[in-house]
Amino acid sequence: MFKNTTLNKLMLIGLPMTFTLAGCTTEPSKTLAPLIDSKITFTDVSKEVGLRDKPAWKYGGPSVADINNDGIYDFVLGNHDTTPVKLYLSNKDKTYTEQPDLFNRADSHGIATADFDQDGDNDILVALGGGNGTNPKPPMLLRNDNGIFVDGTKDAGISHMGARGRSARWVDLDNDGDLDLIQVNAEQMNGEKGPRNIIFKNIGKGQFAYQASAAFEHIDAEKVFVTDFNHDNIPDLVAFSSYTPLTLWQGQGDDKLTFTDVTTKMLPKSLTDLGFVTAVAEADIDNDGDLDLYISRGKLWYQIANNAISFNEEIKRLDLRDEGNKSHDGISFTSKKEVNLLSFYHFPRGPKKVVLPLYLGGAKTRLDTPVKSTTITPDMAKGFPDVINESGWYLGYLGDDEQGNHRWRMEWLLKSNLAWDMRASVIGVESIQPDWTPQNLGVPDVLLRNEGGKFSDISALLPKQSLDNNWGVSSGDFNNDTYNDFFVYRFGELKQRVADALFINKQGKGFESSLNHGANTLDIDAHGDMGAAFDYDLDGNIDLLNGDDDNGQWHLYKNITAQGKHNHYLLTQVGYSETGIDAIGAEIFVSAAKSNQYKRVGSGSAAHSQSLLNIAHFGLATDSLIDSIKVVWRDGTSEEVKQVSSNQLIKFGR
Repeated sequence: MFKNTTLNKLMLIGLPMTFTLAGCTTEPSKTLAPLIDSKITFTDVSKEVGLRDKPAWKYGGPSVADINNDGIYDFVLGNHDTTPVKLYLSNKDKTYTEQPDLFNRADSHGIATADFDQDGDNDILVALGGGNGTNPKPPMLLRNDNGIFVDGTKDAGISHMGARGRSARWVDLDNDGDLDLIQVNAEQMNGEKGPRNIIFKNIGKGQFAYQASAAFEHIDAEKVFVTDFNHDNIPDLVAFSSYTPLTLWQGQGDDKLTFTDVTTKMLPKSLTDLGFVTAVAEADIDNDGDLDLYISRGKLWYQIANNAISFNEEIKRLDLRDEGNKSHDGISFTSKKEVNLLSFYHFPRGPKKVVLPLYLGGAKTRLDTPVKSTTITPDMAKGFPDVINESGWYLGYLGDDEQGNHRWRMEWLLKSNLAWDMRASVIGVESIQPDWTPQNLGVPDVLLRNEGGKFSDISALLPKQSLDNNWGVSSGDFNNDTYNDFFVYRFGELKQRVADALFINKQGKGFESSLNHGANTLDIDAHGDMGAAFDYDLDGNIDLLNGDDDNGQWHLYKNITAQGKHNHYLLTQVGYSETGIDAIGAEIFVSAAKSNQYKRVGSGSAAHSQSLLNIAHFGLATDSLIDSIKVVWRDGTSEEVKQVSSNQLIKFGR
């Protein structure tokens, strides 16, 4: 059944009013005062809004959704394995209150939110690790019962099948109106039985049943982005990881929930073996009515931990990382004075504690591992041992060169596979001479233009920061000029955080990079990871919720760009259709004098976690009057309004 509710009512620009027709409500926002246009700028409001966090691995981005359907976004924030998943619910004054821990600390990975049982509030799904294959686990399903979260994993019928959980997704694969569940998991180990990836079909009444799918179950990926790249109103998947090639899977929309691999059909031949993919974002970058894809690419921890060096000549700092397998490596360097050693660390492999001490000079004087700054003078480390036979670090002073610089030699030995990686930093270094060719950590990102069933590679339009080691990407129109921009999360140097990059869309013809935008915290011992772009305070500017990796924190950055009298906006809140269908997959069409825009309600971008961004934002440039706004839910039900003013929130559905 296709139902079309049409409203054709002229609203005078700036006239405050609220009206309702067949489930469609409009609410004007506060009138924007004329401002002077300026560059895109953010400010950190984390503490101001009540977002307080401890350093921990964030593991692939937040899950942003309106958990209680009160019209304001809430946050579900993961912290890998050191602290529990955190839920922050919004208050009417746009601050946030941390809720009691959802469940005990666990090896949590990707998070997804949606209303799977159709009771009017959003439930939470958490992918759990499987103990390197020794204890495969299903995702944890936290059912939202009127604001109380209950472990519904067993009740839903999904507790009997698990794997090394990485990413879980809510998606209506057969377009029957309810949400199915898919798990994309890590490579199987230690004799794991059963499928690697799992589909659970929603069979109603809050219950799921395992659905065999030969193609899906063998996808070699750890992350997945749900989209609709061929615009047939059937969900498609972009499957990827940093270790395996990206693949495209076209959903068939049938009762068996099947997919067809269309990678070679849709991608240019040069990109059909595209690896090192860290995240995917969708956006209609040229306002032609279909969804283009930004593919961020980079090297993750285990790939970095192999002959990697960062040397900052200005601050005289050497950072290095190497693999933790059985090995013996070394580097020579010079200094003007003594050197300071710090941050010597190894990521233990296995439960047994392994100590890797420091041995100085030819005498192999043993010191504790220098985690905090430890000063080493030439007299303390004269000579270098003839025999290295114990696992650990070795440092020796070899005399001065002709310029009077102190010559040093550092080596490290692992007699077996003791760690996942090795890390060390040395301060006071003038020059370096490694025993190997340091690897290049940067991998070029890819921008794909959707051209009616195929993608073309237009990566040449991207700025030079797209060539770096980038771990994430989110999309949004940050300056309200009608063209979607990208925010790219850069890993940075081995120890030094660098500014994340804002790629500003120049009317679909190219992108300009901005690093001085304010959405950065550079003075912390962490790296760029992933985030989400959305309007948290409903003021018409797209904000950012960013997470750090490697013991970083969550940061909420408010967009304080002075949009001025020239750049208008629209917010569309998509609720449930008249037939009871939730917002996932709903299409939004906005037509105005200077642009026709299209968005699909979903996550917007994804690494491990999935958001539900049903309060969609549109920049309108100088258009103060919108000709039409139409929302089409995934069952074909639609609602439309015509001739409405800009700078307001319009609600669709119930």
